[in-house]
Order: sequence, then structure tokens, then C-alpha cells
Amino acid sequence: MGTRVKPVQPTEIKDIKIIREAIAQIRRKPSAAALKRHKEMEETLMKMLKK
Repeated sequence: MGTRVKPVQPTEIKDIKIIREAIAQIRRKPSAAALKRHKEMEETLMKMLKK
């Protein structure tokens, strides 16, 4: 009974610049600050789940 996600057809994105920007953002490595922030958020979440 989960939600269904509509698949995006390749023909829906016509601008090649948008496609290249999306691929660049996916491949970009996260910064040290972002990694630290994610780790802190993960630790907070784990503490909340243990309670």
C-alpha cells in the first residue's frame, strides 16, 4: 500500500544543460562540512531511535 512514484521518461527533459547539471550534482563529492553535518544528524537520529 505504499506510494507509487511515476517514472520520468527521458523525453520529458529536453534541455541538455539541465541534464548535464543534474549529472554534475550527482557526481560531486560532498564537502567536509557537509559530511560532518550528516554524521551529526545520523547520530542524533540513532539516539532518538534508541529511546
